[in-house]
Amino acid sequence: MAALKNVLRKHRVLALDTCIWIYHLEDHPDYRALTRDILEHVSVGKCRAVVSELTMLELLVRPLQLERQDVADEHEILLSHFPNLDLLPLSREILLKAALIRAHYGLRTPDALIIATAVAGGASLIFTNDETWKRVEEITVACLNDFL
Repeated sequence: MAALKNVLRKHRVLALDTCIWIYHLEDHPDYRALTRDILEHVSVGKCRAVVSELTMLELLVRPLQLERQDVADEHEILLSHFPNLDLLPLSREILLKAALIRAHYGLRTPDALIIATAVAGGASLIFTNDETWKRVEEITVACLNDFL
């Protein structure tokens, strides 16, 4: 955890991939302590975080498939009202940046959109667990597995 805390101290604006929220909400045994520390760091105001509205879409799909509108509503409220978190909409700027990222690094469209949102939102670090993102030069990428 010391390594994670050291990384967190170096960044004023973080970006969070959807997997961070999924691991947290599902209380994933391997990642629960990491996601708790990251989200606590944001919630108490030690930094700000940005998240793409695409993350909301990705978080709502599974509860809706299971016909759990109540859970989908809770997820929407969490993202909409999480302290020190900016939920950024897709914009032309983000779409154009995502196209460049996708073309240059060969990432999937959702991944490129999340990374482009991070860059547009002023984040200097993005947390994910997708090793392929480490090719991206526009932002520092930190994988949760690196902190286990």
